Amino acid sequence: MKVFQPFRLDTVNHCLWRAEERVRLTPRAFDVLRYLVEHAERLVTQDEILEALWPETYVNPEVIKQYIRGIRRLLATIPKSRHILRPFPDEDTSLSLL
Repeated sequence: MKVFQPFRLDTVNHCLWRAEERVRLTPRAFDVLRYLVEHAERLVTQDEILEALWPETYVNPEVIKQYIRGIRRLLATIPKSRHILRPFPDEDTSLSLL
């Protein structure tokens, strides 16, 4: 279980919880968020996400952008949230868990 208040990422059951409420995520969006949370201490590139989650399949990088936008919207639903998905040049992404 990965915790970043008010969220809990249950990696065993593939669930995201906000307090006691289960947050709806598609399986791939969950995978992207899990990867970002597990590597929150550093910059994560789109290529790295693609290689980790779709190792032998071509996936258009736009797909990653869509997942990131959805995750940003989800995290932004928390007033004064301290969890920020920060974009970097060349569409690389980092999740700041302050």
